[in-house]
Amino acid sequence: MALADERPELKEKLYTILKNKSITNEPLSIDFDRARFALDFTDLGYDEVQLEIGSGWGEYTLECAAQNPKILYIALEKKKKRVVACIKEQKKRELKNIRWMIIDIKWFFEGVFKKGTFSKVTINFPDPWPKLRHHKNRFIDDNFIDALSDYLAQDSVIEFVTDHWPYLEDVLSTLEAKPYLRNLNGRGVALTEVAGRAKSYFEQLKKDEGCDIYFLQFQKRLEAHYFF
Repeated sequence: MALADERPELKEKLYTILKNKSITNEPLSIDFDRARFALDFTDLGYDEVQLEIGSGWGEYTLECAAQNPKILYIALEKKKKRVVACIKEQKKRELKNIRWMIIDIKWFFEGVFKKGTFSKVTINFPDPWPKLRHHKNRFIDDNFIDALSDYLAQDSVIEFVTDHWPYLEDVLSTLEAKPYLRNLNGRGVALTEVAGRAKSYFEQLKKDEGCDIYFLQFQKRLEAHYFF
C-alpha cells in the first residue's frame, strides 16, 4: 500500500504537488492526472512495456531504449529537474520509446498503472538509508512488493541493483519470502555482473571506486512447474 493511502489527510495535497510538478504539453512526459488512471500503454504498438523506478539522470533508461526500440520504457523519477534533462537528451538522441513521469513511488503506486502492464521492473540503486533508525524510509518492503506484483505481466522480472550489502540482504529476504516470486539465479544468489546490461552513471562511478555491485533478478511465477 502506498503511504498516501495510509495518510488520507495528505492525499489531496500530494496530488496537487505532483500535478504542479508535471510537465504539460510535453508528449514524452506523463502528466500526473488521476482522471487518466489507470494508465494503459497497449495502444502505442510496442512489443512490451518495462518500468524503471527512480531513473535519476536517465543514463540506464536512455541506453536501454537505444538498444531495444520495440520496448516502451516508463521511467519514474521524483525530481523534475532530472526529468527535464532526460527529455532533452532523449530528443537529442531521437529516441521515441521512453515516457517519463514525475512521481514519488513511496507515496503513490497502486492505481496508477493498468494491472499486468510490465514485463520487467528495474530498481537501480535506491537510497539504502543505512542507519537503523532510517530503515523506515526504505520503500521496498512486503506491502510494496505485493502491490508491485499486480502490475507485473506473466513471467515478468523484478531486477534490483545496489552497492550496499546490508540492503541487498534485506531485499533478498523480502523477495524470497514471496511464494509468487522465484530467484532466477538460485535461492540466496545475487549476481555481481550482468553481461551486456546498460550501466548508469552511478554504477560506473561505484565500479571505478572499487565497489562491488549486486544484482537480484526475480521472476513472477504463475505456473506450478516452477521450483526452487
